[in-house]
Amino acid sequence: MSRRVPEFAVITGVFLGISVLVSGLLLGWSLYATVVVGALVSYPFVGFGIVRDDDPAATIRPRWLLAAGSVVAAAGAFGVLLDDPSPRGVLFAILVAAALGAPAAGYATRYGADVNPLSPRTTVFVGAAAGVALVVAGVLVGTPYVGVGAGVAIGLGAALYGTARGVTFDRRTKRLAAAGGGVLGVGIVAVGVVRGGPLGEWLLVGTATALVPSLYAALTVERVGAAGRRS
Repeated sequence: MSRRVPEFAVITGVFLGISVLVSGLLLGWSLYATVVVGALVSYPFVGFGIVRDDDPAATIRPRWLLAAGSVVAAAGAFGVLLDDPSPRGVLFAILVAAALGAPAAGYATRYGADVNPLSPRTTVFVGAAAGVALVVAGVLVGTPYVGVGAGVAIGLGAALYGTARGVTFDRRTKRLAAAGGGVLGVGIVAVGVVRGGPLGEWLLVGTATALVPSLYAALTVERVGAAGRRS
């Protein structure tokens, strides 16, 4: 009986997600609301099934789940763009796509879907560059919270993916990254001061940006240390 619990949880999550989709169509919900509510209802059940399964990759193929998560993420982003096609809407769509797709991407990384055409190190640098670009874009279009959220999700996610694939950085590189994050954070606060917006909000956004490299170091220090001991 216990062996059937994980599979039943996954089936329940899928069923609830489809039920929300049908309900949203019948009730005239927006695509964005339908996708987000469906994800909030179904993701916990699927996650429970994965955690409780002794061999989740045999129950749910990583590529299948990644494909399903990509569809959900794309649908959520498209729903945002239907409501707001402005530059602010584009940034928010990227944030929504990153949030909805992150669980599936993490699962695919953990269980080796191997669909990324880029090398792990290239993925880290591309993700970091995209993250910085999104932070700057958020400042320029007047939605720093959204820009930082999207930038952190993509940049930090790419960095953690690289770590999971064996990419490590020495202390000098981490110090340079921390210094770069600090400079970017101070620059964001300076822009806020010049624009005359609420200083507290800009300080929060700037501080969050500056702390991302330190957060990455804190999340990966144990893995890097373990890798060093094995070598």
